Amino acid sequence: MRKIIGLCFLTATLFASSARAQSIFIDKGDPNTMDVVVGGGLVKNGWGAGAGAGWSYRGVFDVGADFQRYAYTAGTNRNLAGYAVSPFVTWHAFRHDVDELPVSISMTFAMQRIVYAGNGPVANPEGWGLVAGPSVYRRMELGTSMVFVPELFVAYDFSHTSYYSQAGDQSSSNVANNSEGAGYTTDSKHRARVLVRPNILYKMGNTNYVIVPYAGVQGLAFIAGGNIGAIF
Repeated sequence: MRKIIGLCFLTATLFASSARAQSIFIDKGDPNTMDVVVGGGLVKNGWGAGAGAGWSYRGVFDVGADFQRYAYTAGTNRNLAGYAVSPFVTWHAFRHDVDELPVSISMTFAMQRIVYAGNGPVANPEGWGLVAGPSVYRRMELGTSMVFVPELFVAYDFSHTSYYSQAGDQSSSNVANNSEGAGYTTDSKHRARVLVRPNILYKMGNTNYVIVPYAGVQGLAFIAGGNIGAIF
């Protein structure tokens, strides 16, 4: 396929990047493609929006980075904004069209660095995380104008946040609940992420449109949303 420019929702989790794998729409060995994305989605205690760019090497590797802004309405980070960069790489290790398998299998690894704002008069928290796991999908041509790619993504999801104050006058909800909790604290989470994505590409003239609804869980939290895009 030709170069890709997509307008997509970000996955409703801390890592939008794992929602993107442009090579699922092309055959292994096809010319390189590029994509850019914008969008937004829900997170457990807030919502986010952002943009990103990626590059596919002949349907084998996807690399890129996403940039997000989060607004938190509940939880420890309530009233804060978060700004994140998330580089990622996806390796499409096995393709059903060349490896004689019933499904294609890819592996995704993404990292994220996030800083927060709005916690005056004290220092803002900061954090990082990673997501790593396989995706199983099958690309199917439905006539001459539609491509359907059902996909299951399962991954290990880790996040770590550092808090530099528990003062009672800060904007966030990370306030001290005892006389000793006035300084540095950390919060680490180990979770599983499972997403189901029925990726759809519709060809109309010289333009290809992408629709990707999704639903799943991150830890014990239900997540859902959708992607829309265009391929030129």
